[in-house]
Amino acid sequence: MHWTKAHTNMGILFSTAVVLFHVIAFPTYILPLPILFIGIGTMLFFYTALRGYSTLWNSSKSITTKLFVHSLVYRALGIVSMYTITVLYDPNNLPFELSAADAWNYHYSGVIVANAIEEGTSTFTALSYFWKSESDYGYSLVIGHLYHVFGHQPLVIKFFNAFIGSITVVRIYQITKIIYQEEQAKIAGIITMLMPPLLWFGSMFLKETILMFLLINASYFTMKITQPSKFRLYYMAIVILHFGVIFYFRVVLSPILLMGILLQLAFLKVKKRSDRFMSLILVIGILIGAIYVMKRLAMDTYVEEVIEASSDQFGNELEGASKSRGVNYAAALVAPLLIAGAILTPFPSILDFEASQLGIYAHFQNEVIRNGMYFFVFLGLIRAIRFRQKKTILVGSIAIVYILVLAASGISHQDRFQILSLPFLIVFMSDGIVAQYPKKKKHWMLYLLLIFVIIIMWNVFKLTIRGLI
Repeated sequence: MHWTKAHTNMGILFSTAVVLFHVIAFPTYILPLPILFIGIGTMLFFYTALRGYSTLWNSSKSITTKLFVHSLVYRALGIVSMYTITVLYDPNNLPFELSAADAWNYHYSGVIVANAIEEGTSTFTALSYFWKSESDYGYSLVIGHLYHVFGHQPLVIKFFNAFIGSITVVRIYQITKIIYQEEQAKIAGIITMLMPPLLWFGSMFLKETILMFLLINASYFTMKITQPSKFRLYYMAIVILHFGVIFYFRVVLSPILLMGILLQLAFLKVKKRSDRFMSLILVIGILIGAIYVMKRLAMDTYVEEVIEASSDQFGNELEGASKSRGVNYAAALVAPLLIAGAILTPFPSILDFEASQLGIYAHFQNEVIRNGMYFFVFLGLIRAIRFRQKKTILVGSIAIVYILVLAASGISHQDRFQILSLPFLIVFMSDGIVAQYPKKKKHWMLYLLLIFVIIIMWNVFKLTIRGLI
């Protein structure tokens, strides 16, 4: 048993201390009580359930079916909870979620696709009048085809996301089992099943859940390629297919995925000369297939446009974030901090000082748990480097490179973009939890103390720039 009662108690103590400090220190800006209690309840449940499932499934030989079923139940409950919060605080955005923005555009584009299917016209042509880039077509096509079958019901899309999200949980378990052992795999699967940020975004009408599935599914089949198997060509074809599909969801992820796949195959641990030759063949095969897909989809043109636009993107994103969140990042000189703490961000907002912040502070529990648990991510990353665990190259490179791209763009502090790296980091988190050394508990306590101070500073900073203290 690696997640002990002491771990649970420390996690609960840290989480409740963060909230109670802000309630006592800033009584004028206490969060609405329902949101406050829901957040506290979520944090208590996460740590308690993590301990409970770790004990319950400790002796189980395989938990794939259990993970899927339990994940589906929790994601369904997440949908119900999201609707409840929206009814209470933002009913104008129904049938979508709290502070919905992009969800409306996705819905309208899905209706366009459904109508085009019914009329027998080109869905791509129809979408070209709505979206500026083909990299936005993917989710619209998914929505449109489901709308065509089930009617224009947003709830159908949310339950589809719940289904896809549950498969993703199983994939994380399987990937972790290939990289490490069963004990790490179980912990990774349970954490992915319970992790509040994944439940939060899984209950929304957004494309991040499908994007996570595509990235993780491609990673899973890449890891299958690294194992001795007669189905390697089949797995390669699936990986290349995912590479092309991801282009229609978020173009920058395709080259990141390709880079991670090539690095994993290139550094594949082999003993025989024949295995080295096979590794070279796999790299060349994936590369040729990826280049073919890039040419067919004119992906290289879009990548060039992204690179050309990136020079001004950092400033633009900071300015946009300033307007939406009411934080003048440039003036406060926090941009370097955003880059330095790219993996840890975002930090939770636990104060209610203006109505526009509702969609941000409503999920404070997500960030509190992430910030506290990332100690084990760093520990897992250190172990991967120290012990040269080559099987971690794919998941590590995708997560780290993507976070660096976010940091360079100035959006690493926004939870919606950060969420894509979370499942990959959970793989390292599981190894960090399993790892044992004498001062581990002490180091986690010091880390939690540091995060406690940073969270306080972050919230004080947000009040200070508004002249509220």
